[in-house]
Amino acid sequence: MKKLLSVAALAGAVLLCSCGGNKTLKMGSLSKFDSLSYALGANIGYGMQYEMSDIPFNFEEVNKGIKEGALDKSKQKHEDAIDILRDYFMNKRGARAFAIQQKKAMQAAVAADSTGMLKDTLPAAEPMFLTPGECDSVSYAFGNDIGNNIKSSDIPVQIVWITEAMANVRDSVAKMDEMIVQGYLQNYFMVVRPRENAEASAKWLEGIAKKSGVEKTESGLLYKIERPGDADTIAVDDRDVVVVNYEGKNRKGKVFDSSYERNEPAEFPLNRVIKGWTEGMKLVGKGGKITLWIPAELAYGERGAGRDIGANEALEFSVEVVDVKPYVEPAPADSTKVAEPAKK
Repeated sequence: MKKLLSVAALAGAVLLCSCGGNKTLKMGSLSKFDSLSYALGANIGYGMQYEMSDIPFNFEEVNKGIKEGALDKSKQKHEDAIDILRDYFMNKRGARAFAIQQKKAMQAAVAADSTGMLKDTLPAAEPMFLTPGECDSVSYAFGNDIGNNIKSSDIPVQIVWITEAMANVRDSVAKMDEMIVQGYLQNYFMVVRPRENAEASAKWLEGIAKKSGVEKTESGLLYKIERPGDADTIAVDDRDVVVVNYEGKNRKGKVFDSSYERNEPAEFPLNRVIKGWTEGMKLVGKGGKITLWIPAELAYGERGAGRDIGANEALEFSVEVVDVKPYVEPAPADSTKVAEPAKK
């Protein structure tokens, strides 16, 4: 539910990408145009026009929420903002919008009624917000949600250009129309961003390779054996199963997966994991520990994996091998056995 509400708040903006705390985020200045930030803001603005044009937000509060949420200056926790949005969008917005539509339909009927008999039958319709305080609360929470998603992204954005673009879309004076915004963002996330990730990952791996004790395989996998483990109980077949405790991080140190956090080892057949794991788990035995630095081509490649692993992203795994379960060939069927005749 939390993810769905965040996506609704962003109204189609592509902000949920590789995460790790946005160190490239800043307030910025309107003195120099920032096209990426503007495109993202315009994308949010156009999405709001399509999905939320019925909601009379207080945009001063929306902008305040965006700025304070993004710059980590909000007194409102993101979870509390989500609760406010959940209550409004799931419990109130639909019923109020329906009541307003009913009243508009009755107004049209009254206007068309020449007898005057319908004049006093108009229903009382609740507004989209019952009080100015409710409007301010939902508006701020809405902006706070957007701001927190910007903060958790890894996109070099300027807040002033995001809010400026949103305002320009509302006022029909946007510097980018919808087609330009879509093309710009598509190029950024499908071409520019993957290229930047590939370059940064290559540089990162070069630095890792120079560290003491780090070895490199022919495939490009970097590894450091912390404990070799039992050489007699080691995976040798891609169909072997390993039981492991592990922690996975991106090149910026963001932990995206950890069996330690779940307090339970994980179990994987080696032919069902990324190539870097398939190769790396054959380098240490039961009881061993290894650190793997995996190039993107041995990990998730150009497609990435969710919001934490971007396209062309190199990864780091620290793995402890709890057990190794060798693959056992199934016994062949006995072809000499004659089937018994069916009983009458």
